[in-house]
Amino acid sequence: MIRQLSLEETRKYIKDDSVRPHLSAEFRTSENRQVWGLFEGIGEHPLSVVCVAFAHGVPECESELDWFSLVDGEPTIDPPHFDPLQFNPSAHETLEAALEHAREHQGDLRVFDNGTILNRFGESMIYDTAGNLAPAGRNSIIQLEQNVAVFYTIWSYSPGAGRDLINQLGEYIWEHRKDIWRWVTLSPITATAERFHLKNGAVFVDRYGDCQTFDYTDQFFDLEERMQEVRAAEEADNNE
Repeated sequence: MIRQLSLEETRKYIKDDSVRPHLSAEFRTSENRQVWGLFEGIGEHPLSVVCVAFAHGVPECESELDWFSLVDGEPTIDPPHFDPLQFNPSAHETLEAALEHAREHQGDLRVFDNGTILNRFGESMIYDTAGNLAPAGRNSIIQLEQNVAVFYTIWSYSPGAGRDLINQLGEYIWEHRKDIWRWVTLSPITATAERFHLKNGAVFVDRYGDCQTFDYTDQFFDLEERMQEVRAAEEADNNE
């Protein structure tokens, strides 16, 4: 069986996380983040543990994992360096002038010590062809809702338990979280991670910096079935 772990249980087991040992138990269990374990029986030691975040886009780094899964909280992971001048020069004489102009369309912007600029959604800003700050291009769009389940670290104490945990948790999310439309990973760039996810039926998406992503959506998700459920729920609401 699978069950969600408490903060205290998470503190106990994250010492065995070899992928992201630096992420605190508080980080893993706050807001839209959860930790799950696979167990044989009540009171037993878990066979495997996985951490999942529900995000409004597919993150390309730990900083985006942090920003994309927050609603009310304050992010704790600063973004990596991202030069807003890397594609086009600014049309503004000063950074403050560029920020002032961008805020009219992008809302509040945050400038970090390393030069990176993020908008309120956690997107990196660059100067577009007109020389104004705009979100950098991405492989996947940013949503307003946290509708992407991101498995960002997993470890096992028993052979095959990691695969079983991901499969069972994917099915659980499909059944209980009707708002989730996509299942992905944020994995380290290692041959071990690649073999694990491809062997389990995931599809490779892309590599960025020190992370790579794999998509499990087709393993857990039937788009037509989900759409039928959404339409049925809307009809029920309209008939009330």
